[in-house]
Amino acid sequence: MRARYVVVVPVIALIAAGAAGLGLSQRDVEAPENVVPYFISDGTGIPGFEAQDRELARMALDDWARASNGRLRFEEARSEQEATVRLIWASPSGLYGEMRQIIDAGQVRTLVYVTPSATDQDPAFRRDPLLRDTIVYLTCVHELGHAIGLPHTREFADIMYSFGFGGDIVEYFMRYRRRITMRADIASQSALSDNDRSVLGALLAGAPLPIVPRRPVPDDNRTDR
Repeated sequence: MRARYVVVVPVIALIAAGAAGLGLSQRDVEAPENVVPYFISDGTGIPGFEAQDRELARMALDDWARASNGRLRFEEARSEQEATVRLIWASPSGLYGEMRQIIDAGQVRTLVYVTPSATDQDPAFRRDPLLRDTIVYLTCVHELGHAIGLPHTREFADIMYSFGFGGDIVEYFMRYRRRITMRADIASQSALSDNDRSVLGALLAGAPLPIVPRRPVPDDNRTDR
């Protein structure tokens, strides 16, 4: 069956919909045993991809899981077809990353695209391997945030900040780079701001989120930066 695009549905809403079909309550939906199956593709052959990028993507999932205080848990799916969230390494497109959703075999699937070669956009990015890893990691965190249901913000301190509002893009990445001295530090240094955590908490609680004006994108089922 050919996949078709749909209006963006947050992963949290997909969990709730599945729970409703099973007769579960909102309290059940927020329980730790409710998991989001994910799949991280092998980017071999994709420009800029490095084998450790898959671990950076897992660290990004862990960051959101920790911030949810146990209400979101990500578990690696047995196959790509069984994954609700699929992270895909993308060829150069002028974007750092993008999130889309499709209907595949009757199921809504969230596709998170990350462009590892985006680190080539500025000479400063290529001189520092840890800065390169920082960019890939923060892009994963940002796009997975969209997959969960978080919108863009206009607050520069937020991981969900939109580059459409301008700002110092190099500093957006460098402020995190200065917090780490080795790649292993990424696992313990959250990329989320207090506001990112607050918005996530509101989303998990079912509260309405603010609508942040941003630059238009061609399709209403995609979010990019």
